[in-house]
Amino acid sequence: MNSFHAELARVCTELGTPLFGVTGDSNLFFVDSFVRRGGRYVAVTHEGAAVLMAAGYASVSDRVGLATITQGAITNAVTALADATRSRLPLVLFAGETPSWDDDNVQRVPTDMIVRSSGAEYLRLEHLADADDVLSLAFRRARRSARPVVVGIPTDHTHEPCSLSGALSGSLSEPAQEVVPTRDAVRTAVEVLLRTRRPLILAGRGAIAEADRAAMLALARRLGARVATTLRAKELFRGEPADLGIFGGLRSGRSAVYFDASDVIVAIGASLNSYTTHQGAATHGRHVVHVDVDAAKARSTPFIHGSAAVTARALLEELTAQGVDSDRPLWDVAGSAEPEPVRAETSAATSGDRRPGTVEYLESLELLDSLLPPDRLLTVDGGRIFFESVRRISVASPRDYVHTMSMGSIGLGLSLAMGAAVADPARLSVAVSGDGGFMLGGLSEFTTAVRRRLKLLVVVLNDGCYGAEHHHFVKRGHDPATTYFDWPDFAPVARSLGGHGMEVHRPADFQHVADAIAAGSWPLLVDVKLDPNRIPMDFHRAPPAARAGGHP
Repeated sequence: MNSFHAELARVCTELGTPLFGVTGDSNLFFVDSFVRRGGRYVAVTHEGAAVLMAAGYASVSDRVGLATITQGAITNAVTALADATRSRLPLVLFAGETPSWDDDNVQRVPTDMIVRSSGAEYLRLEHLADADDVLSLAFRRARRSARPVVVGIPTDHTHEPCSLSGALSGSLSEPAQEVVPTRDAVRTAVEVLLRTRRPLILAGRGAIAEADRAAMLALARRLGARVATTLRAKELFRGEPADLGIFGGLRSGRSAVYFDASDVIVAIGASLNSYTTHQGAATHGRHVVHVDVDAAKARSTPFIHGSAAVTARALLEELTAQGVDSDRPLWDVAGSAEPEPVRAETSAATSGDRRPGTVEYLESLELLDSLLPPDRLLTVDGGRIFFESVRRISVASPRDYVHTMSMGSIGLGLSLAMGAAVADPARLSVAVSGDGGFMLGGLSEFTTAVRRRLKLLVVVLNDGCYGAEHHHFVKRGHDPATTYFDWPDFAPVARSLGGHGMEVHRPADFQHVADAIAAGSWPLLVDVKLDPNRIPMDFHRAPPAARAGGHP
């Protein structure tokens, strides 16, 4: 009979999923067995990065990500687990735990409490006789609830004899269960739709499958509805005449007039959080029909508990039964002129000269969008650079966008982008980061990208400071001196780590970036020099008292 570590390696290898991790006393024999069996192991430099890479892999591949860390290291993974939980990304983390008899071990920590504080689920493998059940449960729950599940494995199990069945791979091959809405819920929603004239269908990340898109567009044509998406479903309706783009706080100037004029929102697979709804202002004064597979997420009445495609088709069938049996014209805002684009607020007056050796931020984003291959993967790190970057850099489909801001932390983006690169190695994975975010969570993991020769482009939008803090200081008339950092030049650092690096000081330098992309110089870091006083930050969270009178 094999030891537990060898059996765990065997069943994980059979899954065909890469394993991201940092080894230590608790998991080194498991990882060694995994590699010896031909498994794809990605050794990283930080435990949080292992979790984030598994999350990035899950986001792009639509599979359960897999990671491993040693005993006590769960403390390094809390932020990553919290972000993956809030992003609803399924992954299983094998977390080593100190031997059950070793109460004085310096690496002993309350793994269960730490994991649950992040919002992730925790399962402990107490007895090897239960290993099949615990492992299968972990993968099923990760997949069905779309969140991380941490399996705590005491180190003293490592060399114990064990035999695992094939139940683990079977648990992952189970098809997702469709949630069929009740007839009463569908009828109630249609009664609302029949009383409105300017409907808008809002799709979230839970409705980005091709079948979901097709069913929602069919419903939209029947209603004559405009369509829009949350940020995490960006580009789902790209090219459709009815498309308004991103709804809520990140809406464009063109869309604002239509959002304001809509009288009902059919939200499908969208959580309707305060960022999407602009603290409720975007839904104030409108009927909202909310559709989701998770009944606990109900945010409005009527709420329909159902899967996206099956519910959209049920609404269409009920409309037909109610006499709406042909498509309606797309509604418009009568007499409205094309609105001016929303102008981003800057940190300070921009009438003076730009700092020498720097480029304009918004122009740089537009140039970057134009020179990247159309089928790229995109991850944008948190911070001041996030909002305009996700607006202006496009993707071909929502699945190509890996979200980073669920925890509101900087420094998570590069690891997520690297997980995406492992999931789809043929395509270019683009990580856009501020300089502070890169230094916080990117510098050491760039060496991982070099070792794996990942097809990765890291764009550092470098204003030499912590940007959001700089913005707030300047806005209130304070000296922003404490936000500035005298960073090293990142391009030579990238080259010293074994990758490729270049700097952008003027718009013409972007041609060199395009040439490097065409040459396939990976991984590549591009240090874009910016003036910190000319960086827009157009996103605001209104206090609750301002919600009622706000606009989307």
